[in-house]
Amino acid sequence: MKRFAFHYRLFILIAVFGFFSACKKDNDAIPLRADFKTETQELLAGDVVRFEDISQGQPATWNWEFPGGDPATSDLSGPEVRYNEPGTYAVTLTIGNKHTTSTETRQGFIKVGYRQVEAAFTISATAVNQNEPVTFTDNSTGMPTAWAWEFKSGATVLTSTEKSPVITFTEPGVYTVTLKVSNPVGEDTEVKTGVLTIVDLTSVEAAFTSDFRSTYTGGTIQFSDASIGTATAWAWTFEGADATTSTEQNPSVKYSAAGRYKVTLVASNDVRSSAVEKTGYILVVPGNGLTAFYPMDGSVNDAGPSKLPSDARGTIAFTQPDRLGAEAAAALLNGSGGIYVEDDNAMNFGVGDYTVSVWYKTNTTQRGMVWQESGALGSGDSQTWLRILGSGTNLTSFSTEDNTGGSTINLTTANAGAAATTNDGVWHHVVCVRSGAVTALYIDGVKIREATSATGPKTTSNNAGFKIGMQETATGFSNPFNGQIDDLIIYKRALSAAEITALKDL
Repeated sequence: MKRFAFHYRLFILIAVFGFFSACKKDNDAIPLRADFKTETQELLAGDVVRFEDISQGQPATWNWEFPGGDPATSDLSGPEVRYNEPGTYAVTLTIGNKHTTSTETRQGFIKVGYRQVEAAFTISATAVNQNEPVTFTDNSTGMPTAWAWEFKSGATVLTSTEKSPVITFTEPGVYTVTLKVSNPVGEDTEVKTGVLTIVDLTSVEAAFTSDFRSTYTGGTIQFSDASIGTATAWAWTFEGADATTSTEQNPSVKYSAAGRYKVTLVASNDVRSSAVEKTGYILVVPGNGLTAFYPMDGSVNDAGPSKLPSDARGTIAFTQPDRLGAEAAAALLNGSGGIYVEDDNAMNFGVGDYTVSVWYKTNTTQRGMVWQESGALGSGDSQTWLRILGSGTNLTSFSTEDNTGGSTINLTTANAGAAATTNDGVWHHVVCVRSGAVTALYIDGVKIREATSATGPKTTSNNAGFKIGMQETATGFSNPFNGQIDDLIIYKRALSAAEITALKDL
C-alpha cells in the first residue's frame, strides 16, 4: 500500500512539471514583434513624452533610440523623453529575449513645434563713454530663430541681426534699444526707452560718495570720486577738515573739530568741468570719551572709534529722511526687531559714568525699547535702558539696575508735563546721563528730571549685548521700537548740560 502511494505522488509531480513546462514552451514560442505607442506625437519644444511598450511576445530587454531626445537612448520598458529642439524625429525600439530580437523603427514619429516667443534682453552697462563696447544679451524665450536689434538716439540709428551683439557707439546720446525676435510661429518685441547713455568723451558730471557721512573729532572719512564721463583732474574742498583741499581722486580726510560741514568736488578734463556741492554732508561729533556712534546713514554700521560689528534683526529700512531732511539718513524700524551689538568693552559701563544720546521720531501707542545695555536675564539683572510707554502713566523712562534693585526716572504728565510725551510724531533728542549715583534725563536739550540711587551707582553691564530698538529678557526679545532712530552716540563719561546742548545743535 505504501509503495502504491509513493508511485501515485510521483505521477502527480511529473504531471504538474510537464504542465508548466508546456506553458513555458508555449510562451517562448510566441514570436517577438516590437511595437510601442505614446499619448501624443505632437509636442512643443521642452515637452516630455512617455513611451509605452506594447510589443507581442515575451521581451526581456529593451533598447530604445531617440534621435533629438533627452535621453537619446534607454533600456527601460516605458521611458520618458524630453525634446528640446523643434523638428521631426524617428524612434526605434529593439526588443529581445534569449531566443530572438525584433526591431520597429518609425520615421517622423515625433513632431516637435516651436513655442510662442517672448522678447527679453539685458545690457552690460547703462552708461559708458564713446567708443566703449556694450554687450546686449538676448534672454528671449520660445526659441527665436531671428533677431532684429535697433539702437536709436535722435537721428543716429544702429542695427544688428546677431543674437547677442556687442556694439561700439561712436556718437554720444541717450539711446532707446528695441529687440524684435521671431520664429516660425510668431514674433515679439521689447523696447527699453532711454536705457543707454553714451557719454561724450569730453563731458564730465561731478559726483562722489564716502564710506561714512559721520565721524568724530580725530576721525577720518574716505571719499570716492563717482563722476560720470571723463575726469582727469579733481579739486576737492572740505569745510572744517584738517586739510581743507585735495587734488587726489579718492582722498582720505581727517576732521578735528565738531560740526556739520560742506563738501565740494570740481571734476574736470582739458575741455570741460563740473562741480557738485553737498551742504552739511559731514557730521563730526565730539570724540572725547566716545566709544560707539551709530549715525544710521543708510546702514547700521558703527562710525565710532571701536567700529563694532552689528546685526540687524527684523526689518530695518532707510527710506525716510532724517530730522534735517537728508534722504536715507535714519533707520526706520517697523516693530519687528532691532539692532544687536555683541558684548564689548565699549558698552560695558560697570559702575562708571556714561552718556547715551539718541534722536528718535515715533507716533506709536505701543511700549518700545529705544536702547538697552545688557539685561538678558530680565528684571534684577545688570542693565540700563531707555524706554517709551512703559505703562499708562510712565511715558518716557531711563533706568539703571542690578541685583540690588533699580534707580529709574519715569516721566509722567504729572511730573514732567508735555515733555514726558516723546511719541508725538516729531523728532526728539533724548540723552541719558549717569554721573556717580546721579542719573539725569534730557529731552531736546533740557534736563527734565534726575534721580539719585540710594545704594550708589548700579552695576549696569555684564556679558550680554547692546540692543537698539528692542529689549532682551530671559525669554528672548520683546518690546520692539516702532519708528525712526538716528545718531545714537555712546560716551564713557558724563556730558555736561552745555555739551548736551551743543550735541543737539549739530
